[in-house]
Amino acid sequence: MASTPPSPEMLQALTGDPLLPENMRQALRAEAARVFHLPFDTLITVALNAAIMSSAWFFLPTTLVNQVFSLHGSLAFAFVLSSWMYSDVPATNILGPDAVRVLAAIDQPVVLRRMIMAKSVILWCIVAPFCLVIAFISGMRAHDPLAEVYSAVGIGIIPFGVLSISAWLGILYPYHPVPIRYRWSKRGDWKPMLLRWSILVLMPYGLVPLLTGLFLVPTLLVWGLTSAAGLSAQLPDNDLGKGIALACAVSIGALVLGHRYSLKLIVRRRDKLVAYLSDPLLG
Repeated sequence: MASTPPSPEMLQALTGDPLLPENMRQALRAEAARVFHLPFDTLITVALNAAIMSSAWFFLPTTLVNQVFSLHGSLAFAFVLSSWMYSDVPATNILGPDAVRVLAAIDQPVVLRRMIMAKSVILWCIVAPFCLVIAFISGMRAHDPLAEVYSAVGIGIIPFGVLSISAWLGILYPYHPVPIRYRWSKRGDWKPMLLRWSILVLMPYGLVPLLTGLFLVPTLLVWGLTSAAGLSAQLPDNDLGKGIALACAVSIGALVLGHRYSLKLIVRRRDKLVAYLSDPLLG
């Protein structure tokens, strides 16, 4: 069956402005306008994740902290905090909250690339500065300015690769940000309205940390095999820097490949995405 563009009726069934960005600056402005206006769902989500992670790090018993968090130490706190702040629906459900513009741009890969990248950049702008301040404070307290710089580089670069891959979940399984009371009113049709939505809301908490950990696997191997102290003691600054550089290189490669495959996924699932995103009542 030949692909057809979304009809005006489909677009009118949704609310929003289908104006498409002509350049990256417009894409960033549009995404910032969406995020920094009511209902502030992205800001609230990120802040809540930061509060949950910080509470667990400082108030859980040491044995539980060691089980929950794989990285430890004052400088590791900022990096783990960054990962947790990204671990929610803003990092995965990239199409559903912006359905109108996605439908209007569904056959324009250049515009879609701008929009997807803008979402990652704006989310980064919310999370990274806060975590970088935490990293600098931790570095000053630890009297290790070079390690502080290396940690800041990791916090600044590694998330872009993670976000480019985590976006695949929202392309495969998008959902509309409908009120919970509406979902509950449709509980008779519980699989799409409650079960599917619940799984997709919870998955980022496992997916984003998993991706971050996978990106760090080469670094951990290098540290474990080449550092005189292995992973059992504080790494020398040179070893720390080499490991962070390797993780950043992996992340940059994932950034390029991730966005390319995102566009391929959208093309492959084009008709299904149009059908789903055109009907907000599907939840």
